[in-house]
Parts: sequence; structure tokens; C-alpha cells
Amino acid sequence: MALLPDRLPSLVLLAGFWVPPAVVGWAAAEVVHRSITRWRAAPIYTVLGIFVVAWSAAWFFVNLGRMPPYIPGATRDPTYAPSRAVAGLLVVASAVVLPGSAIACVLAFRGRGRSLRRAAAGRASA
Repeated sequence: MALLPDRLPSLVLLAGFWVPPAVVGWAAAEVVHRSITRWRAAPIYTVLGIFVVAWSAAWFFVNLGRMPPYIPGATRDPTYAPSRAVAGLLVVASAVVLPGSAIACVLAFRGRGRSLRRAAAGRASA
């Protein structure tokens, strides 16, 4: 149990990797809704996609600096990352974090956009 406080930030990053992309998707829907000009879908999704890829890379490098214990091949020393552990972390980043972040970002963007449109339509009809 003595290692738990030391590894707690990496556990939070693992469980909460989807939160920043969801917040960015939510905020992007707000910006698009409040904008006077009409936005096309392609540029919005391109910007969100670039953010998701950058976030996944940042997640990888942050966890690389403090190797989490749940990665196969990791040692007790969080500052040392053997090549097998780096490969395992890369698999987690590309198979879990990247698609999970993309899904969270798009769901937040679409969900918030729908709720804003419904609210605007309700105000317009009242």
C-alpha cells in the first residue's frame, strides 16, 4: 500500500483520460452554437481530431515519465521504463486512450449541440 500515493496520479490519468476530451467537445459545441457564422462540420471535427491525437500523445508521454504499475513489464521504480513496458504503454495509449478520447469528445460535442438546439427552439416557440 505504500506505493499507492506515488502511483495515484497515473491511476487518475488512466481512469479519467476521457474527461479532458469530453470537456473540449462540450466547449466546442458551446462555441459553435454561440457563433454568428455557420460552421461546417469538417473543420470542427478536424480540430477536435487534432486535439484528441495531441491529448493521446500527451497522455503517453506523461505516463512514460511515471511508468504506471498496471503496464506489463513495469518495474517498482516509476521513473524507469523498460522497452517492454514502453511497448505496453503504447498499446494502451493507442488501443484505449485514443479511441476512448475520440468517442468522449464526439459524444460530448453532439450531445451538447443537441441540447443547445432544443433549448433555442424552445425559447423561439415560447
